[in-house]
Amino acid sequence: MPSLLCLDLGTSAAKAALIDLDGTSRVQASSEYPTRRTDDGGAEQDPGDWVRAARAAISRLLPSPSDGEGLLALSLTGQMQDLVLETEGDTEPPAILYSDTRAGAEVEELRAQLMAEGLAWDELTGNLQDASSCAAMFRRLARVDPPLVRRARQVVLGPAGHLVHRLGLGAWCDPTTAAATGLLDSRTRTWSAPVARAAGLAASLLPALTHRAGQILGRTGASAAALLGLPAGLPVVLAPGDAGATTLGIVGLTPGEDYAYLGTSGWRAAVLSEAPPPQVGTSHHLALGASDHGVGDHGAGPTLRISALLAAGAAADWAREALLDGATPDAADALLEEREHRHGRGPTGLLALPSILGERYPVRDADLRGAVIGIGPQTRAIDLYAAMLEGVAHALAHGDDGEITRPLAITGGGTASQPWLRIIADVTGRPVRTVDGADAALVGCALAAADALGREHRIRPLAARADGRSIVPDPAAAAAHRALRPAHRALYTAVAEVGGLQRR
Repeated sequence: MPSLLCLDLGTSAAKAALIDLDGTSRVQASSEYPTRRTDDGGAEQDPGDWVRAARAAISRLLPSPSDGEGLLALSLTGQMQDLVLETEGDTEPPAILYSDTRAGAEVEELRAQLMAEGLAWDELTGNLQDASSCAAMFRRLARVDPPLVRRARQVVLGPAGHLVHRLGLGAWCDPTTAAATGLLDSRTRTWSAPVARAAGLAASLLPALTHRAGQILGRTGASAAALLGLPAGLPVVLAPGDAGATTLGIVGLTPGEDYAYLGTSGWRAAVLSEAPPPQVGTSHHLALGASDHGVGDHGAGPTLRISALLAAGAAADWAREALLDGATPDAADALLEEREHRHGRGPTGLLALPSILGERYPVRDADLRGAVIGIGPQTRAIDLYAAMLEGVAHALAHGDDGEITRPLAITGGGTASQPWLRIIADVTGRPVRTVDGADAALVGCALAAADALGREHRIRPLAARADGRSIVPDPAAAAAHRALRPAHRALYTAVAEVGGLQRR
């Protein structure tokens, strides 16, 4: 069975897999790389480490270039909104990562400069801009290291783009990554000339944009053997950046599909057919290229809306430590099962905000903190713990339009808790289905490549497979939770006002 070589250059490691056209993942490997952090908020990686890690992971799958002669393509994804300057010479400057926070002053300068031109930066890009904007990063770099900026011959915006450039295929960026940089006009899905100009970034330095959710950029040349241990002549496909590739790998890119992630943080991701709303909110809106699973072409396509919670599993961890004497997740689940046996399914009677680390959705407030209201004389520690899990579920459910009955795919470590899954099913009013999403970005790479090549295949998104657990909501519990949703949303505002009074 012909195979696709899929490579995900993530935040801390390169992961590679051989995925056959029948959907079988035959073998996987990974190789880590370090991040350098500085006291002033810097976060950098060595682009050379990306290439070395990619080769190390690939070499474990394909010990020699001749082993790759039967491959159909190399498909790439990776972390997004990194600022990477491609320069001449042997010395590569460090890549500035999306988690770098040193460009805070430049964000405000850019916003003010664009406002003076009659442009609202957030509305232009469809997202609230902060220090992670590559436009602000470049403006800062031009200020602190002008010689380096003068050496730049091209700018790419993540490790996948860097690897494409090193393979001699030019400078490219997928629309999902581009939408995260603060440089893309969300209406036209082209680079914004006013933003680039305000950042001091020459238009000639920006990479070309792909228009598909998987686009063939060319074929490997003779340098691929030394660089990655791959043969010449192999098609290279640029898949969406990691958020898009993960979504493609879990549910696909058909408008209406969505899923939730329950890890240390949490999020809801939904594929929308329309462009971002004119009023910028607290969700992130990222462009998705056209695909066989979506709509449009030549710059059009669906939009990926991501609504991110700063604490999901982190809130549950805190609650177990603070309320249940450091109980393990399994022990806490046993207590939840006992509680449910006594009281049945339904609201705890408490309302909780899980925002112990600040919040990004449904409000964006770094100073917000968690809260629980409704405590009475019969309230016990396990009730407070259950309320915290309910709070995460309500946060994920905010923004749902009407009553949605299709199953909600859920991935992440929190899916190990059966009681929490029942809570989420009841709070959202939707059946939930667990998905092992560890390899979702690689599956997304395979789907993007197979479609770009026009090959018939049986690769399917992970949520379409029959190996997950399904839990249906309890109708009475769902109705009771739905009635509480406005009160839960109002609690964010009330807690923020109290916090503001405390800080005066």
